[in-house]
Amino acid sequence: MSSPLDIDKDFNMLSLRDLLAARDLYHLHLLAKQHVVGTAIGRYLIRKTDPWPVSHRAAVAHDTAQANAPSKPPRTLANSEVRPYSWPCVLVFVDTWIDRADLAASGIHPSDIVPPTLYLPDGSRVPVCVVYAPLQEAAPQPRPPQHFPDTRVGGGFPVLLDVQGEERFASVGCLVTDGHTTYALTNRHVTGPVGTPVYTLLGGEKVLVGKSATKQLTRKLFQEIYADWPGKNVFVNLDIGLVEVEDVHAWTAQIFGIGTLGPLADLSADNISLRLIDCPVRAYGAASGQVGGTVKALFYRYKSVGGFEYIADCLIGPATDAAPLATRPGDSGTVWTMLDGDKPPRPIAVEWGAQRFLQGTSEQETPFVLATFLSTACNQLEVDVIRDWNAGTLNYWGAVGHYTIATMAVELLQTPGLKSLMEANVTRISFAAPQINKKNTTGLSKKDFVPLADVPDLVWKIAKKTDGGRGGPEHPGHFADMDAKNKAHKTLLQLCEDTKNINVKFWREYYTEVEDESRGCLPFRVWQFFLEMKDAAEKKDIARFVCAAGTMAHYIGDACQPLHISRMFDGDPDDTEPVMKRNRDTGEMERVDQPRAAGVHSSYEKDMVERHVFEIIKGLTGISASDDDLLANGSEAAVAVVALMRDTFANTPPEKIVRRFQALKDRGEKPAAIADALWKSFGQTTIANMADGCRLLAHLWESAWNSGGGDKNGKHNAVPEERLDELYRDPDFVRSFTLDAISPALK
Repeated sequence: MSSPLDIDKDFNMLSLRDLLAARDLYHLHLLAKQHVVGTAIGRYLIRKTDPWPVSHRAAVAHDTAQANAPSKPPRTLANSEVRPYSWPCVLVFVDTWIDRADLAASGIHPSDIVPPTLYLPDGSRVPVCVVYAPLQEAAPQPRPPQHFPDTRVGGGFPVLLDVQGEERFASVGCLVTDGHTTYALTNRHVTGPVGTPVYTLLGGEKVLVGKSATKQLTRKLFQEIYADWPGKNVFVNLDIGLVEVEDVHAWTAQIFGIGTLGPLADLSADNISLRLIDCPVRAYGAASGQVGGTVKALFYRYKSVGGFEYIADCLIGPATDAAPLATRPGDSGTVWTMLDGDKPPRPIAVEWGAQRFLQGTSEQETPFVLATFLSTACNQLEVDVIRDWNAGTLNYWGAVGHYTIATMAVELLQTPGLKSLMEANVTRISFAAPQINKKNTTGLSKKDFVPLADVPDLVWKIAKKTDGGRGGPEHPGHFADMDAKNKAHKTLLQLCEDTKNINVKFWREYYTEVEDESRGCLPFRVWQFFLEMKDAAEKKDIARFVCAAGTMAHYIGDACQPLHISRMFDGDPDDTEPVMKRNRDTGEMERVDQPRAAGVHSSYEKDMVERHVFEIIKGLTGISASDDDLLANGSEAAVAVVALMRDTFANTPPEKIVRRFQALKDRGEKPAAIADALWKSFGQTTIANMADGCRLLAHLWESAWNSGGGDKNGKHNAVPEERLDELYRDPDFVRSFTLDAISPALK
């Protein structure tokens, strides 16, 4: 047994610098061996079938004994693992594994045997972990991209390039900026020479999104990047290219399938350590979709040319045997993110290639990602990662609009007790008017508390059910298409001029007759909320009243937007064009018809509003309150909502918005120019519609408060966010229903 003072085998005392020094010292020696296919820095891999020892020393002794034992199965990446006691080592990957007992008969020259230990000049010993990992040289065929963007481009979406007569695609990594220009980051082998046009399919149409920029990286000497570490005649393959984007408003900093990014994982020679080994990571590639894995090794040497070695900063492999990495050609440029509990994912590396190992005798192919540390790329290119530009992009009436209407409605309240309550809670419901802007209203879905006016979109529509999401039944409450003509050539707007027709049975029969499968029920959703507010006022449940009033504001915001009232919600369904889209069931690309004006919904209701929020708030400041009689019940509330929808439709006809958008699109106008042109045509009527929405929202609050017996002159404090959060994440709080199921909730 070794003495406790004998430290020559306590390999945990080895530093990353020691490992790099040993590999650098022996790189020619290892390279000369016929069956070595690569080396890396990491932790010793233990076969999963090996017992767990009681101490680190016992582990080292056990592995040494096993290494000398005959008929031990080859150590592979699949049958071994990093354990808590795994010690630092140099990993050597080989394509041939011979038991020691069979060496004499194998014909393998002794000089081709990988040594178990490397010795440094100071006498330190660096262990070698030999891994059987024969390479599969043939790459799999690329498959079509998994998703194309509908309205904005971001990380995880594909970019298309025309190269030597064929169309190729790769992945967008993330957005970066040098302080003046915004770029999309991907690989240099993707972007090609400076000025190369880069495209994507946006809403089914192939559009130019940018051109390859002068900022790009191919390779750098290892000691130029890691100046204090040993590494002679070694290149780090970086392979980073930037695309100078055409229009920043067409982009989002979110990564599809990942979400809003956390801070950059800032790695350098000062803080890179073996703690990164087995760190869980996740990405979304244009070819493979959602993929997850772990960091398996650092500074993986994958080839040698002309006396120089080439390494990748990190080697990423599968997290478990049951879930091999699905990475494929087309994922080049993908940004991998580091997972850290409930914190936002931190971008750590950029994928630029893969090596495919055959796992032992099974011949099962397992791909491993080769990647560059993103912090290295940003440092070399002098750019920073953008984390919050257009984050939380969704295809509905923007958060700015909903919060504006909610805030301005508080100003119109006339009952002192109610006004005191809503003013005390305005920052729970919305934002103060000067704070309503795109910056403050983006990324809210990732926060612990979402201001109430956009909870229906940011929580109920998109969150997981375990976090308050409600899925399908929530969606029809946000709209009601009322302009399709029935057999008598009457629209629902016309039919509801007779208020007796504002009932669920009549609407169900109408939608069945006009074959409208969406079956929107917005007025009845407001009816449901009115009953909730009235009941809360009667029972003096202040928190429940505030939560119901704040979330109901969302639906009134929807009711004063013309594209929430029309079958032309995202273009004229009778004016279509064929586009290629992926079939969600089969995964295959197929030709489908979509409205030529697809994209108008987001352009009008989000882009236009966000670019002109100052003018909107200025136009709404000082508007007068409603002078109508207070409403007594939910049925009267639904009638009032339909009246608002009718006025909105008349003020800003959806058909005119669609035709104007289509003309601008046909002229090749950029998204920002389209949004500004729509504002010029419809800005003033949009303000008028929103003013009507503010008046009705305040009127509904007043009516429910007074009909429920709320106090007239009381003073109120803010309701704790925790209580409101608890309420709106409860699926039974104003439960979501489809039109066919909502009737019992209206009694």
